Amino acid sequence: MKKVLMIAALAASVAVCAEAQNKYKPEGLSFSTELNYTFGGGTTDGALSLPEYGAKFRLFVNDAWAVRLNLGLSTVSDKTTTYTPNPDGGEYETYNKTATTRFSLMPGFEYHFNKFERISPYVGAEIGILTQNTKTTTTNDQNDDKTTVKQPGLGFGVNVVTGVDVYLCKGLYMGFELGLGYDSMNSKRGSTKVETGGNTNETDGDRSTLDSFFGFHAQPQLRIGWHF
Repeated sequence: MKKVLMIAALAASVAVCAEAQNKYKPEGLSFSTELNYTFGGGTTDGALSLPEYGAKFRLFVNDAWAVRLNLGLSTVSDKTTTYTPNPDGGEYETYNKTATTRFSLMPGFEYHFNKFERISPYVGAEIGILTQNTKTTTTNDQNDDKTTVKQPGLGFGVNVVTGVDVYLCKGLYMGFELGLGYDSMNSKRGSTKVETGGNTNETDGDRSTLDSFFGFHAQPQLRIGWHF
């Protein structure tokens, strides 16, 4: 049903834009924003979502150059139940829940090749900061003991991108983007809070981590954007 609604919306947009246009691409000092759509499966299960780093905005300085800004906010959670045999022949249950919230601010630029009327290939780059907060909570079904571990992180990302915008009419486009990027996230020690029998003890965390990623990334979704 979601796919049908999306296709119907696109068809309606194309119908509105059916009249001939002399210029489809954005001109100087015009602004654009976009959404993307994942066709079934994946983490969004066919639902509307925002681009990789969140909402993407572009300001076209002229016909070829544009500055871009990606803002992102995402949360990933995982819950695990561990079963441990007890002397009575039953099982103890231990519950572990981890939630990670990540924010990114990625400014950059694009250079567009204006050799085609409706198609706008481009290359570009972006660099910015990443922040991350991870919270892990552990409880069980035997008592009220609770352990909470909080670990903040700060990092940065660098991406070299290439993509294409295909203009259906003036102000409406679709496209895709891929690139080569490097991300680094330094997670600090944070804190560990243990609650046992009404008593609370809080100490510094027992570890810090440095995670890095380098490789190709792509957006297999359908990108839909507007400029005005």
